[in-house]
Amino acid sequence: MLVTATVAAAAGGRITVQPEATVAGQTIRLGDIATLEGGTRELAGLSLGAAPAAGESRSLDGGTVLATLRRETDGLPGVTYTIPTVVRVRRATQEISEGAVRAIVEAFLAESLGAARGGAMLHAIDLTGPVRIPAGPYRARVIPPTGVPLLGRTRLEIEFVVDDHPVLRTWVTADIGLNGVVVLAKRPVARGETLGADDVVADERDLSRVARGIVTNVADAVGMVAQAPLVPYTPLRREQLAPPATVRRGDVVLLVAERHGLRITTAGEVREDAGTGQQVRVVNRTSRKELVGHVVDRNTVAVEF
Repeated sequence: MLVTATVAAAAGGRITVQPEATVAGQTIRLGDIATLEGGTRELAGLSLGAAPAAGESRSLDGGTVLATLRRETDGLPGVTYTIPTVVRVRRATQEISEGAVRAIVEAFLAESLGAARGGAMLHAIDLTGPVRIPAGPYRARVIPPTGVPLLGRTRLEIEFVVDDHPVLRTWVTADIGLNGVVVLAKRPVARGETLGADDVVADERDLSRVARGIVTNVADAVGMVAQAPLVPYTPLRREQLAPPATVRRGDVVLLVAERHGLRITTAGEVREDAGTGQQVRVVNRTSRKELVGHVVDRNTVAVEF
């Protein structure tokens, strides 16, 4: 059904509203949905309401459109209107390709990783689905997770902005690599052996492909004792190494307990080998009670009371 109205006057003109239309901006304009002839062309910018979101549509009531036009054409006599009962309006969209999303994330990594950006790489990126936003120039902002390193499989949120208005937030999973230094054993090392300078070497590896907690400085490995057999040319983990024993099982040491300015000392016996700063089991030689303390030096273990 069509609604047709004529306002007789000298200027003339015709407005033909289409039953379906696609708009590019955030506002539905008369020029987006109608063919304008004669003096009505100056009404092309007339606002008819907010445009739908990207990929969505909305219906305009033909009677409401007609009422709006009548209010605006008091000065344009002789205008003929042809308006459907319902006008279906869709929002023009664009789909952001996977390649474009990848470029957005790569630019973010280059900026965020600073001096390390030369060794950063994006192995892969997974989208949750098609990324569709309103047509037009856009900006994108990557929002990283708080307190999570940009390494390995990491979920990132991307916000898209068109015409200075946020239009979409979507999630992607990025597989992020970063080259860095790791320390390797150059030969098979048995449990209990102490590593010398000739036993280890530094190498560069993709840190996203090695275990967490690896040793990254040769100096941190030299002089340490292997807590398990070490495989040659496999990145060393900190949990595989321990400092050489400062105290050994059977040693007699001074047990020291301090609290609120009070200091208590007594003789104790070590129950296991341990290095400086490590936890160790000891026995109070007076009470025969077993305690857990931390090695201060070869003669002293700090305990709590």
